[in-house]
Amino acid sequence: EKDILIINPKSNISIATLWAKKDFIFNLLHEKIKNKVNIIGTLYTINGIKYVFQTLGENPQINKIILYGPDLTQSGQALIDIFNNKDKETLKKYNINLDYDEIKEILDTTSVIDMRKDFWNKNISKLEEIIQNSYKPENIFRRKINIKISEDVKNDYGYIIPLPPAFIYEESLFNAWVKILTEIKMFGILKGSEYNEKQLERLNIIVSLGLYGRKYELEKEFDEFIKLEEFEKHLNGYFIDKKPEGVDYTYGERFLNYNNLNQLQYMIDKLSRNPETRRAIMITWNPNIDIYSNDPPCVISIEGIIQGKYLNLTEYIRSNDMFRGWPLNMYALIRIGEYIVNEINKRTNKGYELGIVTTISTSAHIYEHDFPYMERVLEKYGYRIKSFVPDPKGNFIIYNEDNKTFIEHRSYDNTILDFKFGSENINEIYNRLKGLPFFTLYDHSMYVVREIYKADEFRRSGKKYIQDQV
Repeated sequence: EKDILIINPKSNISIATLWAKKDFIFNLLHEKIKNKVNIIGTLYTINGIKYVFQTLGENPQINKIILYGPDLTQSGQALIDIFNNKDKETLKKYNINLDYDEIKEILDTTSVIDMRKDFWNKNISKLEEIIQNSYKPENIFRRKINIKISEDVKNDYGYIIPLPPAFIYEESLFNAWVKILTEIKMFGILKGSEYNEKQLERLNIIVSLGLYGRKYELEKEFDEFIKLEEFEKHLNGYFIDKKPEGVDYTYGERFLNYNNLNQLQYMIDKLSRNPETRRAIMITWNPNIDIYSNDPPCVISIEGIIQGKYLNLTEYIRSNDMFRGWPLNMYALIRIGEYIVNEINKRTNKGYELGIVTTISTSAHIYEHDFPYMERVLEKYGYRIKSFVPDPKGNFIIYNEDNKTFIEHRSYDNTILDFKFGSENINEIYNRLKGLPFFTLYDHSMYVVREIYKADEFRRSGKKYIQDQV
């Protein structure tokens, strides 16, 4: 349903309040001016421009659109560009998939008046002046046009804008891979590459595997798509300090023999001597070589930090083939972490364990030749994105007591109570939780919201509430 208010159907003036509430703007107008407006409504998104055209098609007596409101998503600017340029290219730029020939008459007979700055300056008198001077009632400026809007679910590849980092936390390397493929399929940008092949690219995918001392076993499901021996072959390359002739680099050569320095041993020595250090890092990038190379290293650095009894590794990868490369890279990172832990423990007798291993992939991409294989993985294993993963930040306990709904947050081992709040008003509970960084996983937050509303409903109806068990 359109968010519009119809006042005077004979008027030629419409107002788009963008992100301001239409009633708020309308009530600011003088009574004598209000009746000179035909329609006033919001325009929150660029997609709403389709419905602006539909409304104009239904109302050929309107030839003025006044923009007066905060343009938080640039929907107002898009509307201005479309009506100023009046061409197919601008419609395509903003993904307005309407028949150009059908709406051309609207473009030719309607003008947009930009008063966005006047809104911020609270210049309501200027808006009233524009309405007064533009008011030409009982005119017909074009034929009536019936514009039908249909939206099909997107089934091709490629999102429309670059996005903030995507974070994935898992305990399973394979399940993390399935979540990565899902993320890139849905939100990757379709673009070219330096290898003359299209790619889906998602910026800055951060993946953390929580091991916390657990011995990792490579999942057999990988063998359907990446042979298991490839994982060991890739790992072995990290422990060979020489590169073959004619090759610019190997990871083993860079990590174990970087200008005659064994960086892996340096990391082990540094962490063994000082577990508080933030300087245990090894790098591959050699600008004297790599800026001229056609095949420079993808893995740039690995850093180790100890917290408590856990060694945690973070690997930065400038460019990562997430279908064929990332599983090998993450597997190697796990095994390198296990090796470092064992070597530190030999020297210190501390009993450290491998905690969290993280990869940060700036260009996280899948090449076009792997699109069919990606689809096969998701068709067979896509359900894995719904697998339960315990939240290392802890758990919520929800219950009803003394005619209030209570929510507690406890550490993962249930030994620390770090949040407790109860109220008869569910909105108070929501506002207390809102913005607090309790959730590693968004499905955990969805579960908690569901349970809070369920507990509140049971309390109000006098039923006994018992929190769902996972």
